[in-house]
Amino acid sequence: MSEVLQANIFFFIASAATIVFAIMTCIVLYYVIKILITIRSIVERIEAGSDVIADDVSAMREFVKSGGLVAYLINRVSPKKRSTRSSRAKQSTDEAND
Repeated sequence: MSEVLQANIFFFIASAATIVFAIMTCIVLYYVIKILITIRSIVERIEAGSDVIADDVSAMREFVKSGGLVAYLINRVSPKKRSTRSSRAKQSTDEAND
């Protein structure tokens, strides 16, 4: 084979390889961009959720600071006195005593 023919074959193969490499690079970049867009939307959702959590934590902190938590726990723990009589019977006896 002559050197000119060998050089032409080499340049043809190199050109074809360059074109294939460029097409594959474009495909890979397309998928990378799709993944980055998805990651961006996930991060935005996480940021929105963290804002909501921060608001809830600050509300709970204010609730605890104001003493509402202690009162809530005391009311839940202490037994409530329940009367054995119904409210109607109690009202009728109260009215009879007046």
